[in-house]
This record gives sequence, structure tokens and C-alpha cells, in this order.
Amino acid sequence: CTSVEQALAYYDTRGRTWERQAYIKARAIAGDIELGKVYLRTLRPWIYRRYLSLADIAGIKGLKRKIEKHAEDAGVAARHVKTGRGGIRDIEFVIQFLQLLNGGAVPEVRTGNTLTAIERLEHAGSLTHQERSILEDNYSFLRKVEHRLQIMFDQQTHELPATDVELAKLARRLGFAATHGTTPLEAFRKDYADRTAMNRRILDHLLHDAFPADPETEPEIDLVNDPDPSIETIERVLGKYPFRDVHTAYDNLMSLAHESIPFLSTRRSRLFLAAIAPRLLAAIAAAPDPDATLVSLSRVSDSLGGKAALWELCSANPPTLNLYVKLCAACPYLAGILTSNPGMIDELMDSLIVDRLPDLPRLEASLAELTRRAEDLEPILLSFKNAQHLRVGVRDIVGKDDVQDTHAALSDVAEACLKEIAAAETAKLIEKLGQPTIGPLPETGEVAAATGPSWAPTPEQVGAPSELIVLALGKLGAREPNYHSDLDLVFLYEAEGTTVPNRRGASTSNSHFFSELGQRIIKAANQFGPHGRLYEVDPRLRPTGRSGALAMPLSSFVRYFQSGEGQLWERLALCKTRVIVGSPEAAARAMSAVYEAIYCRPWQSQNAVEIREMRQRLRESASPQNLKRAAGGTMDAEFIAQMLQLKHGQDLPQIRVPGTIAALEALQKAGCLGADDAKFLTKCYRFQRSVEARIRLMNSAGRHEFPDDPRELAKLAFLLGYSDPDKLVQEVDAAWRETRERFDHIFAEAAANS
Repeated sequence: CTSVEQALAYYDTRGRTWERQAYIKARAIAGDIELGKVYLRTLRPWIYRRYLSLADIAGIKGLKRKIEKHAEDAGVAARHVKTGRGGIRDIEFVIQFLQLLNGGAVPEVRTGNTLTAIERLEHAGSLTHQERSILEDNYSFLRKVEHRLQIMFDQQTHELPATDVELAKLARRLGFAATHGTTPLEAFRKDYADRTAMNRRILDHLLHDAFPADPETEPEIDLVNDPDPSIETIERVLGKYPFRDVHTAYDNLMSLAHESIPFLSTRRSRLFLAAIAPRLLAAIAAAPDPDATLVSLSRVSDSLGGKAALWELCSANPPTLNLYVKLCAACPYLAGILTSNPGMIDELMDSLIVDRLPDLPRLEASLAELTRRAEDLEPILLSFKNAQHLRVGVRDIVGKDDVQDTHAALSDVAEACLKEIAAAETAKLIEKLGQPTIGPLPETGEVAAATGPSWAPTPEQVGAPSELIVLALGKLGAREPNYHSDLDLVFLYEAEGTTVPNRRGASTSNSHFFSELGQRIIKAANQFGPHGRLYEVDPRLRPTGRSGALAMPLSSFVRYFQSGEGQLWERLALCKTRVIVGSPEAAARAMSAVYEAIYCRPWQSQNAVEIREMRQRLRESASPQNLKRAAGGTMDAEFIAQMLQLKHGQDLPQIRVPGTIAALEALQKAGCLGADDAKFLTKCYRFQRSVEARIRLMNSAGRHEFPDDPRELAKLAFLLGYSDPDKLVQEVDAAWRETRERFDHIFAEAAANS
């Protein structure tokens, strides 16, 4: 017999975690009940300490493994209702673990009854409602199985019968019946297996998998779990990381555990933050500026809310943790989307799971569903764009998609948005001005005689609706836009004519209708609203520039170039053209007109000289650090591709492709560009555009400027996966140098040969 004082002294100096766990269920039942209550009250500070250390957690896990091993050694692990995998003990262990973890701060969870504890742990935010429902239901079921076993065999047993005959009897006693060809035995086995598997998943999720058995991670986990660590502890644990101010770093770290939204559980957030703390701090330490990264993490996480779910996901999926740190460390563009749109955390997660991003038809269908019956498209379109950019950017920085796939995805998002705007504005303008139609054809029209029927309307089309055709040029036309690229558009329509007015309206010319339609589309995309701007649309590449009509018929478009008014630079720009709005038939006619415009003049060697001079003027207007326009920048590869397309495209239609990378490949296959040049230019263009894309994610003031500020350069290198920023500088310099050398050589050859 041990005195109360001796027992208290023992537990205070030598008590183990498993003994604390056992005392959770303790209550006085005989003898001096009041003394027993006093004794247990005195033990409470020892049972429910301020926090549960990693050593304590390891003790709980160790005891659980020992119990499981005993069942396995006895050969009854699969049949043991109490100690088998997913059995009664699994539920009790996870509940007792959470009671020990939270009982110091939440007296309400201090109860010996498992079902009561489950209910109170949910109220305290330590269990989700789903976890509570599962554990309550499964615990009651397993205890019922245990009771039926002991009644059936009239002894204390926890093992399911080894024979099917006896197990079938148990199944019937538990109320399982034959249904749809399933016997009571089969129904019981499936139900038992499903329930125990779910119990085990919850235990693993909250205990085994969350906290690794690594003594080196113990200080970080204990620091997060400790509600009031000493200054010395903070300095010792965080001092080994490259923080400039460990005390501020500690405050920011602990802010990650705090849920500012009512009804969200700080305790559950702290549990999973503690579980990932070692990996989180290591990832932060690898960032260019750990202090700023932690501040950004705190700010972004505060805006998201639901931190427990985020840390829970990071615990189960380590790549998510690394991505989130990288995003907060060096991607203010993506971080800004998250802080402005907290609900988009799902898009961030989805982007890591899906095999590929949605293609254009899927984007169009999704956007059409979102905008159905909507009066104000602006917030819907901007939210859609942001969600898709977040998905694209996440896959970009983790290397799931290469630069060509990234550009194509960004292009598809812009195209889907523009198509939705065009459709909505067309419908509204038809309601106001009537349906534009194709007017009578000129009987002996000069243009009709000169150009033929490939793009011109046929007599059968007279009176039919006249369509809007939107040409995309530049980066959008090439399907190579970046995160902030302008959208170069040209507005055309099929033919002159007039509108068929509504009952109350008057007829107007197609020229008026489509010019106003173009203005409406530009305004819808360009305007700044409370949610920002969707895109910056640039219509200046249209024939006749700013002084001309915003929209013109195909006949005027072709006439502009045939007459000699169209400049060489305009024909060069058209090499990156494709139709993004218009029916397939109208698009085919429009592209026929585009090719006629591009190749309306025979190639002359002097053209190469003029194109090179254009490039020189662009280079002179840029800084030497400009990735786009500086000598050897991305424009060099683009000008090479467009120049060779202009030179050879009249006779080789297979090289008429708008994308730079696709054009280089087509030119090489057609024998217009050497294999070595094509390979180098493609590789270098991909590299330079990848660097440029990361600069855009950094929201740098100079969207094409390679940074010379050491801090910005370090962030860029970090995003690109370079451990040494100097290595990145060397590779960028080499790319500039050799690209320029090849540019000079290729243009010299083109100027020398007709």
C-alpha cells in the first residue's frame, strides 16, 4: 500500500506518459471517496500539462505499437476487437492523445468517458464534425460487438470467432441480415473491415503520420506546442535558422497557429502546425529572405482563414508545404491573388492534383456556366482569370508544366474571357442596333476581281448575318502570353452592309455596328473596377493605326495591303496572327485574307535589312538588362522566325504558324533554318521566357528587366531553382551573347540572298 504523498511524489518525479494516459479514466469508487477525489485533483496538473512534448507523443505511439505487437504475436490482430488495427484501442488512443494535448488549456475535455470526450473534443475544435460522427458511431459499434461476444461465449473475450459458423452467429446477433444475395456473415465482415479501416486512418492522420519519430525535430515541435516557452528556448530553437530577429520570427510563427475567424479551431491549427514545424522552418530558411517569407506566410494565411485545414494538408502532402512557402517567399503576384480571393485555396490544391490544366473548350464551358444569366460579367471574369492564373502559376513554379504549356494555358484563359465578352456585347448591341447583314456585292468590284473568292462573301451569303472576326496578334496570337502580357487585337467583319433593325430601332451601317462593338469589347476588358482590370487590350496594330476605323471589313483589310499602304512591319506582325472570335467558316476566310495581306509583295533581300533595322531601333530604346528587347533578347528569336516566314511562306504554307517555338520547328523541317540554329534558338527562347515568367510572378516594376538588385536576383534564382544567383547571371549573359551572334549571322545571310 502506498500513501497519497508517496504516490504524488512518484508521479511527479518518475511518472510516464502511459500512466498519465491511464489516469484520464481514473475515478474514486471505494474507500475514502473524498480522499480519492482530492488525490485525483492533485494529479490533474501532472496528467494535463501545459503542453504535450514530442517525447510524450513518442511514448503514446510506442505504447500503441507494443499493444499491437502483442496482438500480432498472438496471431489474433485481425480478429481482436480491442487491440487489433482500427479496434477499440485505436479510438481510445487518439481520443486520449487529444485529451492530453488539449486538457491543460481546456478543462472541458477532461473526462474518463470516451463518447463524452469525443463530443467535447469536437466542441473544443480538436476534432472535425465528420471525425466525431465516425468515431462515435464506430466506437459504439465496436463496444456492441464486444458485448455480444462476451454474452455469446459467457467469458471476457475480445476476439472474433475463428470459424465462419460462429462468426455468422455473431453477425445475426448483431442484427445483420441477408440482403441482395449477401449473407449476414459477408455483410458483417465488410462493415467491420470498413469501420476499422476508417478508425485506423483517423489515428494515423492525427497521431502516427503527423509526428515523425525523429529526435532532431523535437525542439521545433515542442516550441509550437508550448503555450509559454522561455526566451532562452525561443532563442535556442530558432537561433539555428537564419532569422535576423528570432523573437519577431517566433511571433510570426505562432500567428500561423491562431485562427482569427470565429468557430475555427486554434487548437487543431496548432496541432498540425506543430507537426509540420520542422519542415516548415527548413523551407523558410531556404528562401532568400526568411524573415520576409515568414511575414508573408503570416499575412497570406491570415487572409485565407481555415489555417488548420491548410496545415493539415501540408502535413499529409509535403509538396504543398514547399509550394506554399515558395509562393509566399517570391511570388507576390500569386500571393496577391490568394489574399484577395481566399476561397481560391481550392484552386491551388487542385492544380497540384490534376494531370493537366483544362483546355480551351473546357474553359469556355466552365465560364459559360458561371456567367449564365449574369448581368455583370466583370467580377465573374476577373475571378475566373485569377483562379486560372493561380492554377497555371502554381504548376509553373513547381515544374509540372514547361514554359510552352504555361504560355498556352495563359493564352486559353485570355481567349475564353474575350470570347465571353464578345458574345455578351454582341447580343446587347444587336438588341440595340439590330443584326448586321452582308449587303449586295459589287457587280464588277475592283477588289472582288483582284482577290478572288477565298475570303470574299458569295452571292448566296447576301442578306445573311455578318460576323465579327477578332484577330489576335503578338503574344496572344502566338499563344505565348505571359502573366501580364497586353492583348494585341484587330477587329474585322465579313462584309459591308446594314443592320436589320428591331421593331423600334433604325438601321445602321455595319461599319458603325462593328466599330462600336469593338469599343465595347475593349472597354469591358480594359476598364478598372473595384476588382481591378481584366486585361490591357491594345488595338493599335490595326491597319491605319489609331487614325483609322476600329473595325473594317475583310475587303478593306486586303485592299489596305494590296494598295501598298500596308507597311513591312505590319506584314511582319501578321505572321503571329490567328482568329480568336468568329465561326470556323469566317475564321478560314479571315486567315485567307491575312495570308493575302502578308504575301501581297514578293520577298526582296532589302526586306531583311529593313527588318534588322526595325529590331535595332527596338534594341536602342531598351536597357541592356531587358530580356525582351535588349541585344540577344527574346525578340531576336521572334524576328528570325517572322523574317523567315515572310521570306519563304508564300511557297511553303506549312511554315505559316503563329507561335515562335512552333515556327522555328516548322522552318527547320522545311529546310529554311539550320538544325543547330533551330535547336539553340528554341532552347534559348524557352529559357529566356521562363526567366521572364518568374519575373512577372515577382511583380517587379520592370516586367522584362533582368534584376541587378541582389535581393531581387536572389528571389529570381530561388524561383528558377538556382542555388547560386551568379550561375543564373552567367547563363542569361551567355544566352544574350550567342542569340545575338546567331541573329546577326542569319540576317546577314537573308540580306545577301534573294
